[in-house]
Amino acid sequence: METDNDEEAIPELTDEEIEEIEPIEEDSPQTPDKCEKSYEDDEGSICPICLDYWTNAGDNRISSLKCGHLFCRQCLLRWLDSPSRNSCPTCKKRARKSDIRPIYARRLTAVDNSQIEALRDQLSAAIEEKHKFQLDISKYACRESVYKQRIIELEAEIVRLNRTTRPIENNRFDVPNKKPTRLYLDKSLEICKKDGCRVFDSNNNLNILIASSKSPSTLFAGFGVRSVDLSTYKPTGYVPLHQQQIRDVSFHTSTNLFVTVSMDKSFKVTDIRNARTVSTAALGMPLWSCCWDSNSQYYLYVGTQSGSTVKYDIRNLNETFEELSIPGDMSPVVSLASINNCNLVGLVSCKLNSLWLFEERNARHPINLNGPFVSMKYDRATEQLLVSSRPNNLVAHSTHTLCTLKKTNEGVNCDTVHVFTGGGMQKLLSKSCFVSDAGDYVAAYEETGKCVCLWSINTGARCCAVPAKEAVLDLKGVRNGGDTFLVSLTERNLDFYKFF
Repeated sequence: METDNDEEAIPELTDEEIEEIEPIEEDSPQTPDKCEKSYEDDEGSICPICLDYWTNAGDNRISSLKCGHLFCRQCLLRWLDSPSRNSCPTCKKRARKSDIRPIYARRLTAVDNSQIEALRDQLSAAIEEKHKFQLDISKYACRESVYKQRIIELEAEIVRLNRTTRPIENNRFDVPNKKPTRLYLDKSLEICKKDGCRVFDSNNNLNILIASSKSPSTLFAGFGVRSVDLSTYKPTGYVPLHQQQIRDVSFHTSTNLFVTVSMDKSFKVTDIRNARTVSTAALGMPLWSCCWDSNSQYYLYVGTQSGSTVKYDIRNLNETFEELSIPGDMSPVVSLASINNCNLVGLVSCKLNSLWLFEERNARHPINLNGPFVSMKYDRATEQLLVSSRPNNLVAHSTHTLCTLKKTNEGVNCDTVHVFTGGGMQKLLSKSCFVSDAGDYVAAYEETGKCVCLWSINTGARCCAVPAKEAVLDLKGVRNGGDTFLVSLTERNLDFYKFF
């Protein structure tokens, strides 16, 4: 077939010939994603200006500026040759040819550690926050310790105020839903096979109790003290001391010494650790009572049968330090107590017929309570006096008066807190006492009912009474570990009553 412009005719191909023709592969152009991926793979190996690979020599030698960015040396020289290009191509910081520094490395590869650095920063922040929390914990622990100590002090103050606060309605009212106080006989210990016991005292620090007793030996036919271990209720020894009956015994609060006074007109200071008599002195009359001075460990007081109280310095017993007496009252001194608090400092002397407070320089003040008196005890924790009296013309029964002493411009006032009523008979000079367990109590022996009675200091009410087979001569509250006992002494036995 011919055409008008005389072009050469193209022969037509059959289907078999078309299938035999192999397709021609054309170079497919790279997509933008592939180009970007290729650049990212080479980043750190090529110059950002000429996009050629760095070398360690020649024109493409890797070099850097002061700012730290990397380029080919030749690219930097050409860049900085231009007057308008006097800065880094990347960060635009000022740069000169003299700032070009060659990098001496055979191969340079930048490792992406951005995540590691971020984690390191997080770790540093966490450590700093931990230290801050530890400082806060230490500060709050110190505050907690201070607050706990303050709580203990406030609780002690509450206990003291509860003990000294006078209840309303004639000092008697019932506390609802309160568990009644009870005592039971926990242990009875024989001290003397024959009648001869009279007084006792205890030392909670040494966990020991001593009771006066007649000598168990025929070699010493006198009187002494028998010691008892409070943890085992077992006697641990006997110390012979006097020829006649011991009328009073008192432990020193801060040493191992105790003092005894006797009807043989002498007193002795003994060390309980070795049962050795440290010092002794004799007076011209029988002695009835004794106590240590609360202001000094070297001074003690002894009360005589003739009514005077003599002060001694145990470092020099050859002479008396001071003598306290009441003109016109020659009755025996049955009890002594040294007082040292913020309100008063002095000595309370309880005689059979009168009650007195002696201050410094022999100043004396009468305490207006009715006798005849049987015993007197002073409680340092509550700063209260417990004075026991026989029946008299005005009162037909024995009484146990709980009171506080206050110094005034006119003298000393005796403020009565409670008056506990006993039996209608009081022949013995039986000692009453303070005792504390879940509450604070007063205990005394009632001859009429032949029992030991317990009264509440807080309410003034009688709590309970326990029968006593024999007459009780002395009473004392004793702490043993975590338990409190009311201990009574008869002429032969020590009885331990426990609260429940």
